[in-house]
Amino acid sequence: MRKPIHPSPARGLAPHERLLLGKPLVTAVDTADPEAWTDLDRRIRATTAREGANAPPGARPASTPPGAPSATTTPGAPSAAAPPGASSAPLGTGGSGVPGRPLAPDWDEHARDVTWSVFPPSEPETALALCHHRWQVREAALPFAAGRPVLLPLLLLRCADGRAPVRERARRTLGAALDGPGAAGRAAELVPLAVRLTLRPHGGPGLALVLAAARTLPPSLPGRLLASPRPGARLLGTGLCLDRGLLPTARLTELVLTAGDRAVRRLCTDALLARVSPGDPDRLLDPLLSASSAATRSSAVAALHRAGRGPEAYGRLADPSARVRSAARLVLRLEGADPWAFYRERCAHPATPGLPPGAVFGLAESGAADAGDLLRPLTLHPEGRVRAAALAGLRMLDEVSPEELMAAMDDPHPPVVRTARKALTPYVLFVPEEWLAALVAPARPAHVRRAGLRLLGAHGLGLRKRVLAGMEEDEDPEVAHEAQRARYEPLPPA
Repeated sequence: MRKPIHPSPARGLAPHERLLLGKPLVTAVDTADPEAWTDLDRRIRATTAREGANAPPGARPASTPPGAPSATTTPGAPSAAAPPGASSAPLGTGGSGVPGRPLAPDWDEHARDVTWSVFPPSEPETALALCHHRWQVREAALPFAAGRPVLLPLLLLRCADGRAPVRERARRTLGAALDGPGAAGRAAELVPLAVRLTLRPHGGPGLALVLAAARTLPPSLPGRLLASPRPGARLLGTGLCLDRGLLPTARLTELVLTAGDRAVRRLCTDALLARVSPGDPDRLLDPLLSASSAATRSSAVAALHRAGRGPEAYGRLADPSARVRSAARLVLRLEGADPWAFYRERCAHPATPGLPPGAVFGLAESGAADAGDLLRPLTLHPEGRVRAAALAGLRMLDEVSPEELMAAMDDPHPPVVRTARKALTPYVLFVPEEWLAALVAPARPAHVRRAGLRLLGAHGLGLRKRVLAGMEEDEDPEVAHEAQRARYEPLPPA
């Protein structure tokens, strides 16, 4: 007698355990979820491999005569020579004779055949065999999947099998199963799983078979493909929907603005921009110009020239993203305009209220000869974000001195201090040690003290030990932590 595979004693059984009890596939698996089929395949393969490895020698039934299919006769079940139309006993009553103790199909090394519980095998037993860890069992189960539409997903899984004999025979069987009345609808239901299987090394031919049989795809397919938890499947599904024209302009715009995958957004952006015609009568670029993604905005700005809306790039010269600003300057040069005049006009007055930092950065990026002369007065602008942008622009142009950076370390706006600290780090060995020590004094603001800690870390351990001595109990936890670390960190050898 074969060793039975017992189901889990838990109240909620796993899908493969329900199949072991003889339950139909529609009650054991979420047939609409591609991940449910791949998970079922993995679970059955792991279970049969584990039970097959633990089976004692001689636990298999005696071999059947050559040419006859192997079967373990169960009480009330038809014999191995039963005609095709004969009824089969449920899988839940196996050769053990005890109801509820199932037997999974396995491979008999002596008979070189599959040991079925009943013959022809039932739907649950065929499903178990199609996912068995032995490739001989998977191959032997393929003919029994014909005529059973509920087993088509497992047949599609075998089209991407790791064994060449199994996948070649499965593709022939699937091609025959999808050639007949009603096959187009069944093939369309298999598309999400086929796209998911293209992530496997041999999954491409299965998708080609399904698409050839489906011919037309339903409008609801994009939603199912984009709901996949696999990023690669979502990207492939998006490309398939674009090729088949299943994504209208409104849906494509929605994906560009809301899709979580960067690759999907990029693909949809390219497809949407390809639909932009001269003059952009449908105003397809408007939603993209206000997108939160800088890559999307820059692509839309670059398309303004082709759409005949080039002068609108003036409004993007002060964008927070350097990528968008660069695209806007390129478009204006193609239009014959000079972006430098815009930046000069916006930044000419140091006290201009509402000056966007993007205009200050754009002034530095323009590379004009007198850009530094316009940026230096902006370091005294009443708005801290403008002062920080001006200081970063001077650093970009390499027109800022260490003395100016040291003066900026007292700024009440933390981004200004952070920018000055980054620019001052290469010169930290040339600034007075007393000035560095004063930065972390208890009376200084918290953002200044923390910037001073980083400058001390760039200077060296010896100065850190001297400056931070006695600050282990400081009110600022970061200062206290650095003081304790400096106290116990050993000095390098002389």
